[in-house]
Amino acid sequence: MVKRSNRKSQGRVAVEPRAHCMSVLNHALVHQPDRSLLHELQVHQVELEMQNEMLRKAQTELEVTRDRYADLFDFAPIPYITLSADGKISEANLAATALLAGDQKDLVGHGFAEFLVPDDLARWVRHVNAGWQLPGMHLPEFELLLRGNGRALFSAELHCMVTARPGAFSSMRIALFDITERLAIAARMEQLAYFDSLTQLPNRRLFHDRLEQAVTASKRSNRYGALLYLDLDGFKLLNDTHGHDAGDHMLIEVAHRLRTSLREGDTVARIGGDEFVMILERLAMSEAGAAQFAQEVGEKLKRAIALSFDPEGVELQCSVSIGIRMFGPTSHVDDLLKQADQALYQAKRAGRNQISFFNAKT
Repeated sequence: MVKRSNRKSQGRVAVEPRAHCMSVLNHALVHQPDRSLLHELQVHQVELEMQNEMLRKAQTELEVTRDRYADLFDFAPIPYITLSADGKISEANLAATALLAGDQKDLVGHGFAEFLVPDDLARWVRHVNAGWQLPGMHLPEFELLLRGNGRALFSAELHCMVTARPGAFSSMRIALFDITERLAIAARMEQLAYFDSLTQLPNRRLFHDRLEQAVTASKRSNRYGALLYLDLDGFKLLNDTHGHDAGDHMLIEVAHRLRTSLREGDTVARIGGDEFVMILERLAMSEAGAAQFAQEVGEKLKRAIALSFDPEGVELQCSVSIGIRMFGPTSHVDDLLKQADQALYQAKRAGRNQISFFNAKT
């Protein structure tokens, strides 16, 4: 019995290891997919963490870039503003605020038209309306007058571009340039190029341009005009006797008297030391009628210049000789000044303080 018992026991012992192995194998086969899924989830988790880290870095870089852009925009030396589609200012940097308002609350949210002068409003509206139709394109430079901080007017040049990003409303970016000084310099350069620095009258260069225009206009209108060449009598003696300052005073005074004797549309210029020229346009349909008018103007000028004046307590007085050359529909500009000078020479020879007309026969 004992032995059987022992055999049975041994038989059971022999069977148990095989059953255990089968159990372990079955367990492994059943739970193998769970381990693969867990591994995949762990891999995905690592990938998501890496992606999140990349997103965090990208967001940080974006914020840094945005802050850098905001600093560049706010502290740029050029005034910048942004307009919304309704024409109101939605953004303005510090330079624009200082130029236009002094305080952002007086700028942002206000219509840009509030800073324009009425005469420029219609032009600006046309310019803006055209711009909204051309997103992404720089519009032509635009000049107008703006009311700045303190409401003082200044000349401005605007550079505009409409931006239209996907999913965002269109806006117009504007760079403002105060060109007051630039225009003043340009005006000064034009003054130096075309005007006499002492008398502020047109110089020889501008005179020739005006004479060409007058002759062209005479051909179109069939009306006669006159070119008057004036030379002050005895100016050199006056200059030598009383000095150059007195001579300058005389030239300035004569220029003033000639200017005030002009009709609107006529021209007076200084083309030499004491030499002046005057262009009288559209005098009459006939040469005789125009010549009579020119004679009357010449006599008026003689009387005006003969009046004495006393700058700095020194009485000065001089007379003037005048040569006149008529021009009309068939005239050519090339020889007019030379022929007027010849007529002036005849007036000088006649005893000065005289008026002489050019005569081709003499």
